[in-house]
Amino acid sequence: MRLALCLAMMLAIPLQAGPRTITGPVAMVIDAQGEVRVGGESRSVEITHEVQAGDSLKLKAGARLTLLIYGTGEEVRLSGPGSFAFDAKGVVSGPMGGIRRTKGPGLSLKESLKPGGLAQASLVMRGPFDIDLEEPAEPTIRNPRPTFRWAFIKGATAFAFSLRQGDGSLLYSTTTSENHLDLPAGIRLQPGTRYRWELTTDLPGVRVLHSASDFEVLDPARAATLDRLQAEAGKGFSQRLLYAATLQVSGLHTEAKLQWRALSALRPEDPSLRSYAR
Repeated sequence: MRLALCLAMMLAIPLQAGPRTITGPVAMVIDAQGEVRVGGESRSVEITHEVQAGDSLKLKAGARLTLLIYGTGEEVRLSGPGSFAFDAKGVVSGPMGGIRRTKGPGLSLKESLKPGGLAQASLVMRGPFDIDLEEPAEPTIRNPRPTFRWAFIKGATAFAFSLRQGDGSLLYSTTTSENHLDLPAGIRLQPGTRYRWELTTDLPGVRVLHSASDFEVLDPARAATLDRLQAEAGKGFSQRLLYAATLQVSGLHTEAKLQWRALSALRPEDPSLRSYAR
């Protein structure tokens, strides 16, 4: 599955007054119906397609398109027939009767919201895979008091566990014979902070086995944004897609997958949604 990405993390910040010039894409398609093409190209526009400054979208009669404008956080709905151009601030020009602007979800984005595999690759560093680390299994976790779990290994009698902060400093270490561990009451992980947990065990007559994984605790501002988007997800397709995309770029991939599958079921003809749902 090929998932393009322009950033490792999405930053949701308060809505700003007026459009602003941003680097990279200026908008993302959050709903598409009918025939829509980019300029003179033959390829059709898919959901999650990112619009670049200077792009022109051509809508056939009856086609409809909903976009999230990155610089303002507003939603723009286009209806065909017509050709619509985007400037460096995401401002749309074209037949005025085919442009409708709405307040949108109140997200003003520093960078792209398009989901993709780089988010996971940049936040989760696993290996070598001597021990299967089961939980936390994603780049981001909501619970600041996670239970650490790993696969049972026949012949292993003790596991050395260590938890380090992003700068490498040791936060906690212990040895256990179990395949799970809870942190002591006095240790609470901080939101927005990166951590790495490592596990080592010595199999007699074999070798020392070692695995490690990185994760980050979801910060309160991001959690509040997700709660708000989740509450709005029932209003329609585009709202649900924004919730799924924000889950994805926030590193909550399991939750995002459930949303992508539901969205793909609603738009089975869209290849990008099928790829995210797999």
